[in-house]
Amino acid sequence: MDKDESGYLAMLRHILDNGVYEKDDGDDYGRRQIFCHMLRYDLSDRRLPLITSKQTWFKGIAYEMLWFLSGSQRLDFLHDNNVHFWDVWGNEKNYVGPMYGYQWRHWPVDPDVNRIKVCMPCSHRTRRACSVVKQDLQDVGRCPEGKWRQEVDQIAVLMDGLKNRPEARSHVVEAWRPDHIPLQSIKICHDRLQFYYEKSRNELSCSLTQRSCDAFLGVPFNIAQYALLLHMVAHQLGCKAKEFIWIGQDVHVYDNHFDQVEKQLGAEVREFPKLSFTRQPQSIFDYAYADFELIGYVGGERIPGGVSAQGKPGKGLPLPFDRYYAEYGESTDA
Repeated sequence: MDKDESGYLAMLRHILDNGVYEKDDGDDYGRRQIFCHMLRYDLSDRRLPLITSKQTWFKGIAYEMLWFLSGSQRLDFLHDNNVHFWDVWGNEKNYVGPMYGYQWRHWPVDPDVNRIKVCMPCSHRTRRACSVVKQDLQDVGRCPEGKWRQEVDQIAVLMDGLKNRPEARSHVVEAWRPDHIPLQSIKICHDRLQFYYEKSRNELSCSLTQRSCDAFLGVPFNIAQYALLLHMVAHQLGCKAKEFIWIGQDVHVYDNHFDQVEKQLGAEVREFPKLSFTRQPQSIFDYAYADFELIGYVGGERIPGGVSAQGKPGKGLPLPFDRYYAEYGESTDA
């Protein structure tokens, strides 16, 4: 396990020196890329892997994670907090489509599941996620809200599972939904989380699988924000965060970042900061930016780099369609 960013910097060096150069038709920038790389970070003693060889914006990292946890398909929360790196993907009404938060909090239930009346896990607003699945499908229980679930709140299910059956091997949150890709302004990049609890040590670890990885701009954010999420979950459970594992699949550096990466590789590396919480929120959904205290962060020089606007910027459409169009008085006939 790394206690500093040496593994991340070695990955950047490896990509520049050994990565295959590709440039797709229609893309403004080519890239050097490798396939499948793992980084492991030691989060003990409240360590947060926030890159120090350049200035890394903790405020943006934290607010983006809070936005994910809200389940919103709109950028309003980010805008209200002066975070704008998603703006290129928002449409004229600030929607980006069913992205990370939507998949985490509002995963739609297959209608066939409801037809056979299997009660799905309830939302976090109920006292406890309902897990009633009777063998006799003609005599099944309903969830505490008295109706069949139309969606699954994966984060609520995760928290309930970790509290009530921490030894399970199914503490998974999935964001890759192929049938929703046409509605997304950019395909989901960091797509799968799994948590692992060690009862004997009261320690919690987490792995993130990321299908597409902008190694210079995006990966430092992703590593820090999912380590932040792990600390938040551990804080809720009253246990210790142990290890965050990042698994990148298509890992690349765009050619308009080559010079910036070389500059970063020559920069001074400092110790990772520590993370503290200023209060104990009631649930994982009740954290605010003011609840995070970053201790001892000394970042390097700011090294700007242009965003590669992949996907369909400004073309995302939210779900459900009927509510979206009704909100703006538009017809769904087009």
